[in-house]
Amino acid sequence: MVWLEKKEGWIPATKKGAPRKRTVEKSYSIAEVAELLSVTKQTVFKWMAFEEPEDAVIPPSGWYRLPSGHIRIREWVVLKLQAEENV
Repeated sequence: MVWLEKKEGWIPATKKGAPRKRTVEKSYSIAEVAELLSVTKQTVFKWMAFEEPEDAVIPPSGWYRLPSGHIRIREWVVLKLQAEENV
C-alpha cells in the first residue's frame, strides 16, 4: 500500500493509485434538531426510541450515542421530519 501525504479527510491510496475521499454522514445534536424543527429538546427526546421502538418517530437506526454520552441524530431523519412537517 502506498501512503500519500496526509491530508484531512483522505485515506491511503489503493494499489492502483488514486486516493479515495471519505464520506462522512452529517448528524445533528438534540438542540440543533429542536431548533430546525421549532420544537423543544424534550419533544425531540420523546420522539426517540428508548424503550418502545415501534412507537418512535425517530427509529433506533436514526440516532447514535457518542463516547462522551451525547446523542447525534442522523441527517436522513431530520430531512424526513422536515418533509413531514411541510406536508
